[in-house]
Amino acid sequence: MKVVTASEMQEIDRVTIRELGLPGEVLMGLAGKAVAERALAACPSMRKAAVFSGTGNNGGDGFVAAYFLAMQGLQADVFLVGDEDRISETSRVYFSLCKKSGIRVTAFDKTIDPEGYDCIVDAILGTGFSGAVRGPAADAIRAINDADAFVVAVDVPSGLPSDGAAPESEAVAADCTVTIGLPKISLVTYPGREYAGTLHVADIGFPGALTGADGLSAELIDDEFFENNAISAIESEYCAAPDLHKGARGHLLILGGFDGMEGAAMLAASAAFETGVGLATLATTEKARSSVAGRIPELMTISLGTDAADAMKDVDAILRSKRWDSLILGPGLGRSDYSRQIAEAVINTAPACGIRKVLIDGDGLFHLAGLLKEGRLDQSVSWVITPHFLEASRLLGLSVDEIKSNRYNAASLLSEKLRCTALLKGPGTIVAGDGRRYINTTGSPALATAGSGDVLAGIIGALLLRKAPAVHAAAWGAWVHGKAADLQTAAQSGPILKSSDLIPYIRKAMNHK
Repeated sequence: MKVVTASEMQEIDRVTIRELGLPGEVLMGLAGKAVAERALAACPSMRKAAVFSGTGNNGGDGFVAAYFLAMQGLQADVFLVGDEDRISETSRVYFSLCKKSGIRVTAFDKTIDPEGYDCIVDAILGTGFSGAVRGPAADAIRAINDADAFVVAVDVPSGLPSDGAAPESEAVAADCTVTIGLPKISLVTYPGREYAGTLHVADIGFPGALTGADGLSAELIDDEFFENNAISAIESEYCAAPDLHKGARGHLLILGGFDGMEGAAMLAASAAFETGVGLATLATTEKARSSVAGRIPELMTISLGTDAADAMKDVDAILRSKRWDSLILGPGLGRSDYSRQIAEAVINTAPACGIRKVLIDGDGLFHLAGLLKEGRLDQSVSWVITPHFLEASRLLGLSVDEIKSNRYNAASLLSEKLRCTALLKGPGTIVAGDGRRYINTTGSPALATAGSGDVLAGIIGALLLRKAPAVHAAAWGAWVHGKAADLQTAAQSGPILKSSDLIPYIRKAMNHK
C-alpha cells in the first residue's frame, strides 16, 4: 500500500473532485460515515459521543460522523473548535445538517469538560496542519487527552504533522485513527505512530490509478510490495532452477568478526545461510579464525595478517582473487586503527575488483563516517548501509534527537547524501534508495538486543545475491528480520529473544506473508 505526504493526498483529492467530477461533499460524506462506523465497532456499548470539529474539511468529516452516530439513536454532541463563520464551504453543508437534525452544537471553550462521554471523535485539525497548536485548538486537544474516553482521530490525530515530523506541541493521543484514502507518513513511522493508535484506512472511492500511482514514492512493505516488485518470482527463480550449482547462487564475502567479536560475524553468516546463499566466506584476523573455523560447517574462512600493512595486502589479494557477488563489511570489525585501515581499503578497493553490491553495518559505519569527510562512495557499486540512530548521527552530522524526531526525513537524507540504499533501524524501519521509500510493517521491541543488527546484515547480504535492486533486497530483508522475530515471540509466548533465536525462524519468515 502506498503512503503519502499531505501535499500528495491533497493532489489526489483535487484531481478526484475537479478533474474527475466526484463532488467533495460526496467524499466527505463517505469519510465521515467510515469514521462513525469505526467508532461504533470500537465502542459497541456507546451511548454518548463527543465530536470535536474544527472549521476545515477535517471538521466536516466530524459533522458527518456526528450525524450518522445520532441516526443510530446515540447522543452525539458537537463541539465546534473555531469561529462558525470560518467553516469551509463543503463542511458547512454537514454543519447545517447537524443543526437541522437536532444535534447539539456548542462553541468550544476551555471550560468544557468532555468527561462522561464513551467516545470522543477528534476532527479538529487535518493533514495540512504543521507547526505548534495554539489557542482553542490546543485547549481542545488537552481536554481530549485528559478525558477518560475512547478516542477516534479523523485522518491524523490533531497536532500531529502528516509528513513524518514529531509534534511541536500538544497532539491528540488517539486509541485509533481512521485515515482517509491512504496512510499518511506520520501514521506509519515513529514518533507519529505512538499518537495514532490502531490504524484503519478508509477507502472512500479515490481511483486506484491515483492511489497506486508510481509517482507516489513511499509504500509499506506488505503483500502489495512483494507482488509489485515480483519478489516471489525472483525467489522462485533463485531457488528452483534444476541445473543451478552453488557458484551460480552467488558467493558472499563477510569481513569482520575480529578478536573478541567473532560472534557478530557468525550471526551474520548463520543468517545468510538460512536466507539462502551458494557460498559464503569470512575474512577475519588470524586469532579469530582459529576460534571460528569449523563452528559453522558451511562457512569458509580466510585470515588476515597480524599487522596493518600485511592485512592490507591480504585484503587486496582477497578482493581481487574471486568474483565476490556481494560483500558485508562491519559486523564485529572493531574500531582500532587496524580495523580503520582495513575498512577504508575495502571501501576504496571493492569497486575496482568488480564487487557490485556491498552492505556496510556496525563498525564499518563508524569508519565510513570518517572516510566520507574526504570523498564520496563510488557509484559503480550498489551500497547498502544499515545504521541505528547514533550511526546515522555520525553520517549526517545531526543529533540523535533530530534524527529520532523525523526518521523518515533522516533515512531520505542518508540515501541522498551517500547516494546509496539507507536502512534506518528502529521500530517501523525505513528503507530509502533509488528515489523510493519503504516502511516496514513487521518486528517488535524484542529486536532491541545484542546481535540483532548482525542477523539483519546477514539476511540482506544473502538477498543481495538475488536479481533484485539493492533497495528491494534491503526492504525485503527488513521484513524477513521483523517477521522472524514476530514468529519467534509468538511461538515462545513472550517478548524476549536473543539474536541467535531468530536464525531458525528466517526460513519460516521467508515463506510467510
